Amino acid sequence: MRDTEALTRQAEAFFSAHPGVSLLALGAGEHAESMDLSPLGLPATYLPAERNLSLAAQYLALNQFAFGGIGVPRWVLSDLYLMPGAIGLLRCPARMLKLEARAHLGLEDEDPAIGAAYYAAPSVTPGLFIGVSLLSFLPGTGAGAWVKTLTLSMLRAKRLRGVAQWDNPSVRVHSRLGPLRLVGRVPGGHEYGERTFVYETDLSDGARVAEAMARRLSLPHSRRIAVTDLAELSELLDRAEAGEQLYLVPPGVQDGHVLVSEDVT
Repeated sequence: MRDTEALTRQAEAFFSAHPGVSLLALGAGEHAESMDLSPLGLPATYLPAERNLSLAAQYLALNQFAFGGIGVPRWVLSDLYLMPGAIGLLRCPARMLKLEARAHLGLEDEDPAIGAAYYAAPSVTPGLFIGVSLLSFLPGTGAGAWVKTLTLSMLRAKRLRGVAQWDNPSVRVHSRLGPLRLVGRVPGGHEYGERTFVYETDLSDGARVAEAMARRLSLPHSRRIAVTDLAELSELLDRAEAGEQLYLVPPGVQDGHVLVSEDVT
């Protein structure tokens, strides 16, 4: 990213407002040298997954708890998360977690716990990462948006492609990094295929990301489409796949409608 001064100040304010939260990365040990462990000028600690099995097990338990039947299997965590890349984590005392997550892990107040986590997979296109999994158990803090932003900075990502459902609250988190360009349908299908789409976020402009993170990026929308109008939304993806530049503009979803723009300049 360029022009990251404002974003750095926002990140510093987040950590100041939530003492006890720290930034980590968990992945294969050999990737430490490839990561930016001062994302936005903030300190991050890299933990080799080979020597931090209990932390990997905690992540696995929280991922499966959050996503149920489509939670990550253990072999996928090892082979497709930790071996090729790294998971960004916000760690905190267990007392800060949602009660149900803390109970699931069986932790005491001051036990170290994963409060939020994000994994984006490297792709064969240089600079492009694929968003895979976002978790947050720190309600009302904005931790989900920050663990995503800081992880992508550690990865030196220039562009991000991700998958979301029109009616999922996560769309509002994803749009915290800026407008979501609609790409089309998920290659190979998806468990929730009829209400799922692929989006892309341009991460190159830190100043614009900062405006979006502060919810000050005001971009007009030309259409509002109900998240339940799957026929209209499917037509939108047809247009995107045909090459039209269509965007969901922040906050992405509002009052049960997606906010669509054909121009974000």
